[in-house]
Amino acid sequence: MKIYKKLLPKKSNINPTKGKAIELTGILLEIKNPRARLSRTEGKGKVFSALGELLWYMSGTHELNFIRYYIPKYDDFSDDNETVYGGYGPRIFGDYNQFNRVIEILNNKKDSRQAVIQIFDAEDLEERHKDIPCTCTLQFFLRNNKLSLIVNMRSNDAYLGLPHDVFAFTMIQEYAACILGYDIGHYKHFVGSLHLYDEHRNKARDYINEGWQDVIEMPIMPKENVINDFNIVKEF
Repeated sequence: MKIYKKLLPKKSNINPTKGKAIELTGILLEIKNPRARLSRTEGKGKVFSALGELLWYMSGTHELNFIRYYIPKYDDFSDDNETVYGGYGPRIFGDYNQFNRVIEILNNKKDSRQAVIQIFDAEDLEERHKDIPCTCTLQFFLRNNKLSLIVNMRSNDAYLGLPHDVFAFTMIQEYAACILGYDIGHYKHFVGSLHLYDEHRNKARDYINEGWQDVIEMPIMPKENVINDFNIVKEF
């Protein structure tokens, strides 16, 4: 809500591919309780699409058929009507499983500063696709017996993308914490370009007009059999 209040008074100051937008640069958001990742508002309180996107990532695939059931808008981002080039699944959980490597690193060296997942790749600078990853890196820190996460994004849609990204990445943070046997710490979300498209201005105002709603803290993720439990869910 605070983000929208900062963005809405401004005039559109950029005109990227997807249309005119209001932009703030170099924004850092911090969530001290990452389990409070759900909104209770009428307009933003739907978890269906966010959960579907999370499972799509964790499946390790970028197949369009998987995600279009949850978010039909992804059809617009496919080059071949079969896959989504910028899909995070293969980049995080693919053949070279960066997530598993991060777990190995932190198991071997608790204070490591190398537990980094890279999503935006050098090749993304050269190739032209309808969808290029907005997220650059996820960096995990085991400090004070808690697993914290810092996410670095080149670009973030404040209305559509931000809530989904926070949901997915804090879930991945908690999933990693369970595997490692720790609780979750803070979550920090750094954005190069945080923007609100003109087409979403009225929806953002409606969200503000609903007034403050207490956030919902999700139950603690059970540490026992967490990997198997997620694998079962992904099969559905």
